[in-house]
Amino acid sequence: EKEPIQSLEQIRVGQALYKTGSLFNHSCKPNIHLYFLSRGLVMRTTEFVPMGCPLELSYGPEVGKWDCKDRIRSLEEDYFFHCRCRGCSQINISDLVINGYCCVNTNCTGVVLDSNAATFESKRLNHLLAAPKSLDHHVQVREKVHTDVGEVASSLLTEPSGSLHIEPEICLKCGSRCDVENSHLEVNKAWNQLRRVEELMNSGRANASVLSDFLRSIAVLRTFLHMYNKDIADAEDKVAKACYLAGELRKARKHCEASIKILKKLYEEEHVVIGNEMVKLASIQFASGDSNGAWDTTKRLSQIFSKYYGSHAETLFSYLPCVKQDKL
Repeated sequence: EKEPIQSLEQIRVGQALYKTGSLFNHSCKPNIHLYFLSRGLVMRTTEFVPMGCPLELSYGPEVGKWDCKDRIRSLEEDYFFHCRCRGCSQINISDLVINGYCCVNTNCTGVVLDSNAATFESKRLNHLLAAPKSLDHHVQVREKVHTDVGEVASSLLTEPSGSLHIEPEICLKCGSRCDVENSHLEVNKAWNQLRRVEELMNSGRANASVLSDFLRSIAVLRTFLHMYNKDIADAEDKVAKACYLAGELRKARKHCEASIKILKKLYEEEHVVIGNEMVKLASIQFASGDSNGAWDTTKRLSQIFSKYYGSHAETLFSYLPCVKQDKL
C-alpha cells in the first residue's frame, strides 16, 4: 500500500496559559512565531525587529490566509477590536487576488473584484491615503504598496490620493468588464463537482476517471478565477493528492508545484506555510525517485524551518523523511 503524502499545517497555539505568552498584540503580518517544545512555549522572531518596535503575533488571521475584509471581521467577532496593524495598513496583492476573478481579456493579468470586496477596499485604501503622515508610523502608504500590485491592479497606482475608486466587475488593470455573478455560479458548480470527486478519492477510488473529473473542474476554476485565487491553490493541492494515490507521481508533483506557486504570491517566499507545502512536495519527489529534486526542495524548506524554529526544527520534525535527509 502506498505511503501517504507527508504534510504539515499550521494550527493556532494557545499561549494564554503562559503569562508572558499572553501579552503580545496581534498583527496580520506577525514578526514572531510561537511553538511548543515539550511543556515550554518558544517565541522566535521571524524578521529583524528594530529597538522600540513591538513584538506581534497572529491571533489567527494572517495576510495570505484571508483577505483584509475577512480578517477584520473575524477579529472583531472573536476579540472585539478593529485591526489597524501593518498588514491592514498597506496594499497587499493577496488582499486583492485571494478571492478575485480573472479578466475576460485572456492576455491580461488584472484582477476583478465583486461588489463586497470592491466597496471594502475602496473605503479602506482611501482612508489610508488620506491619513496624515504623522499617523503612519512606518512609511507613507504610497511607499508601502506591495511590489506585485502593479501586476494585477496597476490602476490603483495611478489614482490621485483620496479619490481612489474600485469599481466592482471591472478589471483593475485594463478596465474590461466581467460578469462576476455568472463567474460565481460557474465556480460553485466546479467546486460541487470537486467535492464529489474528492469523496470518491477518499473512499479509495482514485483512478483515471476521477483524475479527469478533477482536471476538468480545475480548468473551470482557472477560466473564471484569478490565477492567484486561493481556491485554485486548494484545488491544485487536492489534484496532487489524487494523482499521488493513483500512482501518477509526475502529475502529482506538477500540481503540488502549481499550488505552491500561488501560495508564494499570497504569503511570501519564506513563509512557514510554504515550508509546510514543500514537505508535501519533497515527499512526492522522494516517492517518484527524483532524489535531486527532493534534495533541492529539502534545502529550501530547511531554510524556512530554520527561520521559524531555529535549531529545534530537527527535533520537532525528525519523523519526516525529508528532514532526516538534511540536518536543519
